[in-house]
Amino acid sequence: MIDTFTQGKEILFTFKTVIVGPPSAGKTCLFNRFCFNSFNFDTSLTIGVNFHSIDLKIRSKDEIKSSKELYNVQSIFDFGGQERFKALIPKFLGGANGVLLVFDLTSKNSFEQLKFWYNQVLEHANGLNIPKLLVGSKSDLISSTIIENLVSKEEIHNFIQERNIDGFFKTSALQNQNVLAVFKELNNLMLKHLNTHYVVC
Repeated sequence: MIDTFTQGKEILFTFKTVIVGPPSAGKTCLFNRFCFNSFNFDTSLTIGVNFHSIDLKIRSKDEIKSSKELYNVQSIFDFGGQERFKALIPKFLGGANGVLLVFDLTSKNSFEQLKFWYNQVLEHANGLNIPKLLVGSKSDLISSTIIENLVSKEEIHNFIQERNIDGFFKTSALQNQNVLAVFKELNNLMLKHLNTHYVVC
């Protein structure tokens, strides 16, 4: 937690958010849609790590209107999931305040790889003690995907229950569905985790 002024904004908190999951799960599309409101049809894999910081306006739950503009800074790290970058995982995950576990709703193989990433979060990010959201990407492709390839509701439910995940969102970066909701929810969970009385506006 910090309390400082940046370009006229009073920054009360800083959070490190990490986006993890297998290659081609849609992590970078989620990152780009939230950070830059853009979508790139280029499907090339992320090389190493993408990073961007966003100022999110917050308010006290106890006040209807604040006389000051208050913010928390969310530093977002999008990690390339390829094998050659796995040596970087401990440093990438260290100090994380919240995690988005991302998989492709239209790929069972993508979902199965989440077990590895969840275990990495536990090992390197104090994962039992920080907020974690499960994010199913590419919801716009569900209707055009054969049923055998889709991740079932039961599989998702079991993953959440067995690993004490704090919530689940279906998203589409292409259609900008639930992207803002995911990041707002994670920020509110991180604020709650610190026992603050603030929420994202």
